[in-house]
Amino acid sequence: MVGIGAQTKENILPSLLQIPDVQIVAACDMSLERAEEVKKYIRDVQVFRDVATMIDCMGPDALVLACPPQAHRDISLLAIERGIHVFVEKPPCFTLSELKDMIDAAARKRVVTAVGLNFRFARPIQHLRKIAASEKFGRPVHIQINHYASKPRAPMWGLSSTLRSFLLAQTIHSIDLTTAFGKDDVTDVRSSVQHGSDAMLARIDLSFSSGRSASILTGSMFPYFEFDMKVVSDKSNMITLDNLWNITLHDAEIANQVVGGDKRWRNAWQPGPLDSGYVRSGYFGELTGFFHAIRTGGRFEADFESMIPTFQVIEQVCAAEVQPGVVAPPSLRVIAEFQRSVANG
Repeated sequence: MVGIGAQTKENILPSLLQIPDVQIVAACDMSLERAEEVKKYIRDVQVFRDVATMIDCMGPDALVLACPPQAHRDISLLAIERGIHVFVEKPPCFTLSELKDMIDAAARKRVVTAVGLNFRFARPIQHLRKIAASEKFGRPVHIQINHYASKPRAPMWGLSSTLRSFLLAQTIHSIDLTTAFGKDDVTDVRSSVQHGSDAMLARIDLSFSSGRSASILTGSMFPYFEFDMKVVSDKSNMITLDNLWNITLHDAEIANQVVGGDKRWRNAWQPGPLDSGYVRSGYFGELTGFFHAIRTGGRFEADFESMIPTFQVIEQVCAAEVQPGVVAPPSLRVIAEFQRSVANG
């Protein structure tokens, strides 16, 4: 493990300890005192302040990182070059260009990569995706996400842009989820950003090659974190997710069968009273999937390459920040990359 901060101690480490046949052999942090804290849970773990030294001494099969994005980028390239599988918390890096360098390096060395996007693996989201993939539900044609937050309101990680910091820290989850409902490409990105005294409000509208669309309302101009999501199908069915907890299926067929003209019937689902741990939040699922991909030689669902559409959107939204409040034109680069993808089959 690299980076023994709050995310590692509160979510990553407890999840790793629940996965069978995973042995944590070393902990690395610039603060040796923080690294030593892992010994509270694993007595014989070795601690280091330097990643290269840790790799040389321990020869791990995989690294799990929870660091700033520049460290994710640099340490991933270091580990990949030595043939070590890599899991990094989001965001994996700052830019699309950096991401592509990491993808190329991983492809050359044939290692498994992963990005920690726990929303995608949260139990309610998994349940929602299963419903949306069913023939009875129909083909998803629109996804609407409201992703409210109160921070960050200032640039992070040495960046000069608060918008890029916010998108990488928060909205990366929502953009990723819009891409998780099909294997189609993003063909158009339109966005607008409103700025308050120290906060912002952003609307992002996406079009995909299959014809489906997505809309995200996000920003730091809210009192606290809220998240809700709707998926609409071509069979007039709809799923709603409230705060990563309650799922409601609005089924047109059931509504039409109800006597008396009452069309507001719906089916609801929510996690059980005891379902509140790392499975529900997605941390256990993402890490389990990463190690399963290593063991089977397969590809992890949320690997570096899967992040290309998300970073294309982030780049386009940031480009629109040059003229705040002005609707951005379609991204020629995104469209060009889509056309090349189609040409290559």
